[in-house]
Amino acid sequence: MTTAYNSEYKRAVGLFYSREEAEKAVRKLKDAGFDMNRVSVVARDADEIVGTETTQEIGNKADDGAAAGALTGGALGGIAGLLVGLGTLAIPGVGPILLAGAEATAIATTLAGGAIGAAAGGLVGTLIGLGIPEEKAKIYGDRVASGSFLVMVTGTAKEVIRAETYMQECGVEEFGIYNTPSQGSSSPEAVTPVASSEYTGVQETENIKLYEERLVADKERAKAGELSVGKRVETETASVSVPVEKERIVVERSNPTNLGQVSPGATDFSGGKVARMEVYEESADIQKQAFVREEVKVRKEVEHDTVEAKEKLRREELEVDVDGNPVVKKQG
Repeated sequence: MTTAYNSEYKRAVGLFYSREEAEKAVRKLKDAGFDMNRVSVVARDADEIVGTETTQEIGNKADDGAAAGALTGGALGGIAGLLVGLGTLAIPGVGPILLAGAEATAIATTLAGGAIGAAAGGLVGTLIGLGIPEEKAKIYGDRVASGSFLVMVTGTAKEVIRAETYMQECGVEEFGIYNTPSQGSSSPEAVTPVASSEYTGVQETENIKLYEERLVADKERAKAGELSVGKRVETETASVSVPVEKERIVVERSNPTNLGQVSPGATDFSGGKVARMEVYEESADIQKQAFVREEVKVRKEVEHDTVEAKEKLRREELEVDVDGNPVVKKQG
């Protein structure tokens, strides 16, 4: 039986390992202008806020966001405050399931009514009814049951491609884009995978991506400090001793030892100068003069160091579950 698909809208679906990753993705979608009516999150109530005997508790967060947000805060945290509807449901074998978003609330309503849930295995059957292939729906259902967060975005082809970019940035896993069934085609038996118009009995090849986390190191150059080198003038009192010479004239008068008579005419009593002598002395000429006392060189040296970091990395490994005796060929 061929299913009629809505050619205008598609649905982007993916899993996030932690609530922080899912909330980051939803915030990115909201900040990018996506209609929050078309964004939904499905998660297991890890804190079991809702009792296992509860079968339906559907609320509209647009009217009483505080109460609904408090109810689901343990598992959804800030995600509940970003979306427009909330629902809680207990699924046998899985436990309490929290659904945030208008579309997810509709899922809860459908499951509670039993139209799809009872016939096709609870959450998995509902996902199949949304146009998700059965194989993928089982993966999503199992991962939600183990604590992962399922995020769904419905929109045009361009919108879901944009959504993929934001979801990939936040670490989405098992991502896929699927056609949405037209109105009135909600039966899971009537749904076929994307790009398949009729069931031929031969399953198409599907690529499964295994992801791993790696440490990516980068360096960032930042100013660590600054050194300023300047000069200041200090004063001190200095003293210097300079020996100088000064001439002095000594005039000595004495009585002659020879008292003999002077010959007539040998004396000149005309008066005037008899002897002349010049006198000299030294004076100290002290001046200040600048000399180079010391040289200072300022330069930079690069020291090399190694920064080590340890982080726990996750890696996906392939698990093959064989039912029956199919012929399985492993390559690579």
